[in-house]
Amino acid sequence: MPELKKPTAPASLARRIVRDLMIYTRGQQQRWVPVETIERRLVLKDEKATDAALALAIEKGWLSANTGHAIGLTDAGRKVAKV
Repeated sequence: MPELKKPTAPASLARRIVRDLMIYTRGQQQRWVPVETIERRLVLKDEKATDAALALAIEKGWLSANTGHAIGLTDAGRKVAKV
């Protein structure tokens, strides 16, 4: 029987961020939300952990980011949030 891998801390946090962004935006496309808004909603205090989670979510294609420190859900992110 294969061993189940426990999600890493960045992966777990990335999923929390994606789910909260889905709730906050009601799944709307092209809705940019400042990262600070999500940090405040989830009470995220560890900037390095948050940055790692955001980088992972962007790498996996769940989130897109703009230069103004805002994030938005992608189609893949909406699918992840619904699981």
